[in-house]
Amino acid sequence: MSFFERLLSKPRLRSVRQRLAEDSSAKNYLALAQEHARLGELEHVQRVCEEALALYPGHAELTRLLERSRALVGEGRTRALTRELREAPRPGLYRELAELLLSMGRIERAEEVAVEWFAHNGEGLAQLLRAQARYQRFLVDRRREDGKLVQELCDAAEKLMPRDERPLRLRLELCSAIGAWRDARKAVSQLLEGAPGDASLESRFRTLNALAENAPSFDAALREVERSGKLATDERARRPAPSAAAPRSIRPLLQELASGPNVQAAIYERGSTALVQGAKGATAERTARAVREIVNKSRATARRLGAGAPLSVELEGDFGSVMIAPDDTGSAALWTTRPALTAAQRQALLELVGAGVDAELSSEEAA
Repeated sequence: MSFFERLLSKPRLRSVRQRLAEDSSAKNYLALAQEHARLGELEHVQRVCEEALALYPGHAELTRLLERSRALVGEGRTRALTRELREAPRPGLYRELAELLLSMGRIERAEEVAVEWFAHNGEGLAQLLRAQARYQRFLVDRRREDGKLVQELCDAAEKLMPRDERPLRLRLELCSAIGAWRDARKAVSQLLEGAPGDASLESRFRTLNALAENAPSFDAALREVERSGKLATDERARRPAPSAAAPRSIRPLLQELASGPNVQAAIYERGSTALVQGAKGATAERTARAVREIVNKSRATARRLGAGAPLSVELEGDFGSVMIAPDDTGSAALWTTRPALTAAQRQALLELVGAGVDAELSSEEAA
C-alpha cells in the first residue's frame, strides 16, 4: 500500500475504532480486524481478534482471521530466519526457526533444521528439538521406527544436557503414550532426583508404580501401537464428556442403512464385537470378520507408508461395492450389489461411525 493510500485510510480506521468503542459487538471487532488486515498490520489483527475472542469465544470469522494472520506472520518470520541463517548461522536463529516450524505443524522441515543445527555445532538442544519433531510424527503415523528414534534422540540430548529435565519430560510423555509404564516410572524417578519432594511428580510415580507390574517392555509396547494403531492414551482422550443428551443407538441406524435397495449388509464393529444387519448366520460372521481384517491391514499399511490413519476403504468387484469407515472407537461398513454407493449411503455411513453413538452391544447382537 502506498503512503498516499495509507494516509487516506486513517480516517476510516478511526471511524471503525469509534464504532467499536460505542458498541463492542463481534461485528465491530471483526470490522476493525479486517481494516488492520487491509493495511497489512497483522500484529494489530492478532491483538484485536484475541481481545474479541475473549468476549465472543468460538466466533467462526474472528477465529479464522486470527489463524490466518498468525500463519502469515509465521511464514514471514520463517523466510526472514532462513535468510539470516544462510548469511550468518547461529544457535539462536536455528532454535527460533525450528520451534516456529513445529508450532506451524511443519514437522518435516522442523526436523531438517534441527539436523542442520546439530551438524553445525553439535548442540544438545538441536537433538531435543529433533526428538520433539519426530514425536509429533509418531503421534500421527504410529510407526515403531519413529518411536525408537525419539528414544535414541532423548538419550543423546540427555548426555549433552545432563542437568536439563526436558529430554526426560519428553521420554516420559512417549512412554506414557505407548503404555511402557516401567520406562515411564523410571523417567519420573530420574525427574524426582532433580526435584525431590515435587508433589505432582510423587503422585505420578505412585500412579505409574501401580501400572508397572504387568507392563510391556518399551519395544513390545511400540510393536503393539504399530500393530493396533492405538495409543495407551487414546481411550482416555476419546472418552466423551458427561452429557444430559440421550445416547443414540446403533441398531436403528444400521437397520435404516440395511433397508436400502441392493444392500446386502450393514455392519458396525468395536473391539471383538460386531452388529450386522441384512446378512444372517454364517454369512454375517464371515462378513464381519472380513471387514475387521481389512481395517487392521489398511491401518498397518498406512502406518508403514507414513500416510496417517485411513479415513475410508472402498472395494469394488463382481460382488458389488463395499465401503468401510474406520474410526478410533469402531468401524462401520456397507455392502451393496450396486457398482458404487450412492452419495446418501456414503454420508450415512460416515455419520454412523462419527456420531458418537452408544456402542453397548449385547451378546445376542454379536456376530
